[in-house]
Amino acid sequence: MHVSYVEDLSGYPWAEISRDDDFRVDVTCFTTGTLIETERGLQPVQRLRVGDLVRTRDHGMQPLRWLGGRQLSGAELGANPGLHPIRIAAGALGPGLPARDLIVSPQHRMLVRSVIAQRMTGSAEVLIAAVHLLGHPGIDRVEAQGSLGYWHLMFDRHEIVFAEGAEAESLYLGPMALAALTRDAVRELHALFPELVSAGGLAEPQPTARPVMRGKPVARLIERQLRNLKPLVTAA
Repeated sequence: MHVSYVEDLSGYPWAEISRDDDFRVDVTCFTTGTLIETERGLQPVQRLRVGDLVRTRDHGMQPLRWLGGRQLSGAELGANPGLHPIRIAAGALGPGLPARDLIVSPQHRMLVRSVIAQRMTGSAEVLIAAVHLLGHPGIDRVEAQGSLGYWHLMFDRHEIVFAEGAEAESLYLGPMALAALTRDAVRELHALFPELVSAGGLAEPQPTARPVMRGKPVARLIERQLRNLKPLVTAA
């Protein structure tokens, strides 16, 4: 599958847009219109610029080092159901979280904070891909109509940012994410982060901002959260 250029992104010359490379949403992406908390208040993700200060959970305001954008056509989405995003309805993670519906790529990891996570993993805060939260009330897959813009944000380190008020990860440069980026994007990231990205691929994986929870334990976590009537995100 190829990503076709769509005029929707033509006004964003700072965005990396693919015309001829295969694209898989194995990378963490926000959809166009997602509000990100910044020094200038809430800003649509597509309006961010490299250098903008974005609020992070662990390190306060951090400069955005890289911004990538991809536009998928309706035909591409129709032919590849796995590319359809995940919708996290307002309040699905906990009271007021997110503040509005949050729509992300399937592999975008959200922060889950609970006593049950602590008991299961030894960490009260874990990162879980949105696709693995399907089945929890208020979280479903969206069959996007028309084209869809995906955006990813990168900082000096893997960060937790605030999207529609909910805590979500920034781009994590693991092997899957790197494979999903275009060759031009990889070259640009090599210039920006030579200690992380070599000219031929991943040089040194980043540490994740929180432990990542995968597989069957996620299903058990959600089942226990629902059985105990506990939200996925409790107060910090």
